[in-house]
Amino acid sequence: MASAIRNSAPARRVGRPPGPTAHGAASRDRILEAAAGVFAKLGYDRARMADVVMESGLTKGSVYFHFESKEALAIAVLSAKHAQWLDLVRTRLAATPEGVDRLEALLPTMLDLHRDDPDAWVIARLIQDLADVPETRPLAAQLTRTWIDDVADLIRGAQRAADATVGIDPTLLATVLVGAFDGLKNTVDILNAGADEANAHLAAGGEVLLTMLRSVLGRA
Repeated sequence: MASAIRNSAPARRVGRPPGPTAHGAASRDRILEAAAGVFAKLGYDRARMADVVMESGLTKGSVYFHFESKEALAIAVLSAKHAQWLDLVRTRLAATPEGVDRLEALLPTMLDLHRDDPDAWVIARLIQDLADVPETRPLAAQLTRTWIDDVADLIRGAQRAADATVGIDPTLLATVLVGAFDGLKNTVDILNAGADEANAHLAAGGEVLLTMLRSVLGRA
């Protein structure tokens, strides 16, 4: 008599479950940082995946394992850098009392971050580049709205303060401020070849924007 065949479930594996490893996460972060530098320096159109491979020091296979295309990499860089930017701005502004003082601290904070992290320039560049592509335009619009909403919240805080007399719509003023600063960055970037000159002109332009903001707030 043939013996019955016993069906049994495969032995359960012991140890780390399937998924991203610490090494894989580190490699991905390394690629993102390298790509941010490449996009900031060359722009989206001129940047090549080969440039990112070289800058990261990893193999071509490793880079393409994490990101199958330049578009996918640009999306990841923009999302990561934008989230990092928001977190840094929020953290630094939290040290300033809410109200007009915190709103006035916004531009100096942004200037400091651009001076300390050259890759901060990549955000506006990638948003503009990806906004020109139908498939990625919604992401560019979503991230821009998130930043505008943050600035609008600062304006509302200033409006609630006793010394703030401005009655302008917070979202409208935030849109103007974000657009003015990004436009200033683009103009400064075009006019200056070196990072030091660009940062100096950005700081000078930022002071003008701050003076304009104080005028709108009735604190000139």
